[in-house]
Amino acid sequence: MSYDVVVVGGGIGGLTVAALLSARGVNTCLLERNSQVGGCVARVEFAGHDFEPGMGLYTSFGPGEIYDRVFSELPVERPETSLIAGSDNLYSIKGGTASIAERLAESIKRSGATLRLNSPVLRLAYEATGKHAIGVDLLSGETVIARRAIVSNLTVWDTFGKLIGLNRTPLETKKLLKTLQGAGAYLVYASLEESALARLPGERFTIAEFSVAIGPAGTAPSGKRAVTIKTDADPIDWFAFQASEEEYEECDQAALEQIWTRLHEVLPQLGADIEIIETANPRTFYDLTRRKLGMVLGVESSTGPLGHNTSLENVFMVGDTITATARMDAVVESALALADKFTK
Repeated sequence: MSYDVVVVGGGIGGLTVAALLSARGVNTCLLERNSQVGGCVARVEFAGHDFEPGMGLYTSFGPGEIYDRVFSELPVERPETSLIAGSDNLYSIKGGTASIAERLAESIKRSGATLRLNSPVLRLAYEATGKHAIGVDLLSGETVIARRAIVSNLTVWDTFGKLIGLNRTPLETKKLLKTLQGAGAYLVYASLEESALARLPGERFTIAEFSVAIGPAGTAPSGKRAVTIKTDADPIDWFAFQASEEEYEECDQAALEQIWTRLHEVLPQLGADIEIIETANPRTFYDLTRRKLGMVLGVESSTGPLGHNTSLENVFMVGDTITATARMDAVVESALALADKFTK
């Protein structure tokens, strides 16, 4: 198949670019390796609980701000949001961040573009001289042609290391990639007795090294609430050598016990009213997203944001690893700028 623009990866950045381009009449195809869109903010469901994959606090949903500007162009309504009491620009999203991804995916389809799930991309496809990318090769053996441009919503490491290929990556870029470091996270998905809410600071808050997001009623069994608890994790530690899967499980269990003990020290109000459902660590995020070392919170760079361009004139990047911050609104703003570059 042949398209004007092929987008690789269905995270928020790739979805936003594809939704805007398709709404503007550009023949677009988005390819996502997983069975659902969203990437790091894809829907997380365990044991009848629908967990918030982010932390439940988001900016820039006010009138005239980035989400208004993007969704004003799309054939779908943006998800319902509500301003957090006592804040100037912090919102919660009905249905969580996954609903943003799902609404963008619906827009792509309504605009007549192509959205293909379960379609892992192996690498770029090149013309005979090997100097110009003409599309992408899929794991299935199919080649999808891009007449105008290819947009990578992979991380900066995977854009060059896997998609473009290190043999086609300039030496200076290789050196830069080695200096970039991203952040990792350890998440605990838990079930909370609804009666415990009255003892807590709120439904979304930060305390010590933890961020806590409590899902709304209806996202868990009756009398329960779905809770996502996040703390930072060094991704390198999670990819140290482990002789067996049992050793890895022991490492995860030890980390969980330490985190769980510390959580109850800083938040004793939880008492016995909270139960662990599942956990996620950098290894988990690598398995789900194939992001290098499971780094899910952008990159640290002394050179500033990397920007959209790559070493190839028709291959561009979008996503949290090329923006100044890893916030979702910054990713959407960057994706809008790239869509404008193609169409305005």
